Amino acid sequence: MPGALAHVAGLRRDGYLFWENLRRRRDTSVISTRLLHEEITVVRGADAAEFFYETDATRRSSALPTGLVGPLFGEGPVHMLDGSAHAHRKQMFNDILGAAAVAEVADGAARRWSEEAARWRGEVDLVARTAPLLLEAACSWVGVQLPYDDRERRARDMLDMVDGFGAFTVRQARARRARRRTDAWITALVEEARRSHPGGQTPLEVIARHTDEDGVLLPAHTAAVEVINLLRPIVAVSWLVDGLVRAVDTVPALRAEILSGEVTAFEMAQEVRRTYPFVPFLATRVVEDLRWDDVTIPAGTLLVLDVWGTNHDPRTWRDPEVFDPTRFRITPVTPYNLVPQGGGSRYEGHRCPGEDVTLAILAALAGPVAALPATVLGPPLGVRRMPPQPACRVQVTAGTAPARDVTPDR
Repeated sequence: MPGALAHVAGLRRDGYLFWENLRRRRDTSVISTRLLHEEITVVRGADAAEFFYETDATRRSSALPTGLVGPLFGEGPVHMLDGSAHAHRKQMFNDILGAAAVAEVADGAARRWSEEAARWRGEVDLVARTAPLLLEAACSWVGVQLPYDDRERRARDMLDMVDGFGAFTVRQARARRARRRTDAWITALVEEARRSHPGGQTPLEVIARHTDEDGVLLPAHTAAVEVINLLRPIVAVSWLVDGLVRAVDTVPALRAEILSGEVTAFEMAQEVRRTYPFVPFLATRVVEDLRWDDVTIPAGTLLVLDVWGTNHDPRTWRDPEVFDPTRFRITPVTPYNLVPQGGGSRYEGHRCPGEDVTLAILAALAGPVAALPATVLGPPLGVRRMPPQPACRVQVTAGTAPARDVTPDR
């Protein structure tokens, strides 16, 4: 128990670097230990990510307690399903999140951001300004009516749900309150869609009439949870926009390189996702004995993938702490070496089906961010708090310069 409590204290102290520091102290690549009354095994790297996602001997449904993940994912979400139930629900998301949807959300986000940014002067909190714009773009696509005066409070609730994940502080309580408000809001819209638009084609209407494998309509609350699982991750891109702004501020040459096309918008999006601290780790429950890297992982163990450690693994990424968007020309991205939104297949596995939306939003904003004459205020971003404080204060010195059209290049 003392060791387990020490790990809790260590996580709070070291944040994203905790598992890497523990690996160094133990001189091992695989960590087996206890944390919060759980036997856990922590792995990292591309090969470990493939093992984590491709083994059939794990289950997501029993991995983490609802009390911990509920404020973030809600009750009964696709994230916590396994097998055919997961595949059936996941197909709905894959159908919704096609190329046209990706383009609509990214274009809407970039247009709104550029229009607002042109009016910014003086000190601005970019996360506080960006989150409502992203929510507005997301709601417009999903088919959720969002009154202008509600944008900020609804976006704040979305941010709070993410910010409270895994926290045992006031952040968790704030996340629970935000979840209750958001659930009530969207559940009412699901019920209205069922009454008034049973054959509608917006994502809200598609989810409202979705049935499970047995043809049974999802409970309205569960359908609302899945609608929120479209909206909330888009608002959460605000954290990564923070990373984009900080990267341009820290490496001034990037401004000209982005606007000239020397560095592509898509490369910037990928490197921000790789380097910026957001998702620290992912977990699944082992249901039969496994073996990895000469370590036995008994059934019942919580298998943890160190996401930060994988995205900063020096065995894959040269000089992993250096922000270098051109690195992908040398080391191509695979389904397992870059896992900020999960690994494996987005179609058949547990990788986030909205990953392309995140990439497209960041790529669409690369040019406008590079053109924004702003300086980041305050200290550099740390890696202790998980996730980082949802705030990025900048000093905008003038109106935005005209941005070159930086089309995402894959």
